[in-house]
Amino acid sequence: MKKVRFTPTFVNTKNVRNFVVLMDGLALGVGEGRLGKITGEAGLGKTRTAQWYAAQHNCVYARVIGPMVDSEAEFLESLCRAMGISGIPRRRGAMFHAIVDQLVLDTRPVFLDELERVRPRMVDLVRDLSDVSTAPFVLIGEEELNTVMRRNKRTWSRTFQAMEFEPVGASDIVYYLTQSAGITINADQASLLHRKSGGDWRLIKS
Repeated sequence: MKKVRFTPTFVNTKNVRNFVVLMDGLALGVGEGRLGKITGEAGLGKTRTAQWYAAQHNCVYARVIGPMVDSEAEFLESLCRAMGISGIPRRRGAMFHAIVDQLVLDTRPVFLDELERVRPRMVDLVRDLSDVSTAPFVLIGEEELNTVMRRNKRTWSRTFQAMEFEPVGASDIVYYLTQSAGITINADQASLLHRKSGGDWRLIKS
């Protein structure tokens, strides 16, 4: 039996290309607060793509976890840590202004992943951070994020770029297997994998 070894591989899918186009569109609004929205079902590569882009372009990436869901203070503190702010203040107002001050000096994109989990007022907080600092904030989440954002017209009206991640295509599966494991499959096998996985990267890899 042949032993197969998988090497982590990033695949430049249609989703990834559309992601880059979205970021290019946000960059055109330099000097004003602006929001981007990326939604899609779990397993389609939203998080991995955001992490890849953030690493390539020196962006800020933070994922909503644990106490960040319910606490503004925890949310702001986690964002301070993701931005590398030293001497993080303890008061919420001071943390807010520390984030703004750094983004004013270095107006780089900020990715906030799984944002559909937070309370609606936290989305207002993100909008204010973007407005005051003029930095682009990209909100990432599953379909519930659309509902959260539409509830607030001021937030929705500031969402200048949006995209929906689609299931992975059969051609992406072929490329991934070739690059990550040196496995070559034909079109019928790729179609079978695509059908069985529903285009979910996690199922494809497992």
